[in-house]
Amino acid sequence: MKITSRTEYGLRAMVYLAARPGDAPAPLTEIARSEGIPAPFLERILAQLREDGLVKATRGASGGYALSRSPDRVAVADVVVALEGPLTLVDCVGEDRSCVRAEGCASRTVWRRIDEAIHEVLAGISLADLVTEGERR
Repeated sequence: MKITSRTEYGLRAMVYLAARPGDAPAPLTEIARSEGIPAPFLERILAQLREDGLVKATRGASGGYALSRSPDRVAVADVVVALEGPLTLVDCVGEDRSCVRAEGCASRTVWRRIDEAIHEVLAGISLADLVTEGERR
């Protein structure tokens, strides 16, 4: 599995929003400039995060983007799944069970354990955790 720049940028934007004081939305241009993300690319990323209910958008002169829930209630896994889709290394572990050998395959156990470990780590880290970690540096 390789995390794309789309997800890397998306997570950076989400941490930026989580670290902002107050509830005022952040303009797209502000997030893009602060995080060094091309604005058109960021706009598409934030649209997907909005579709998945992780951010909310406000139109108008004082509009922009804000988290749709508290930073301690948004896990890194939420962001990764929203932007990458299901977290699986091989198809036979996913929900579609596309491999005809899935039920009797001994190596499937390895892939399932790795998938579970990755998901556990990503689900165990919230945006609030990342903000706190960033403040320590």
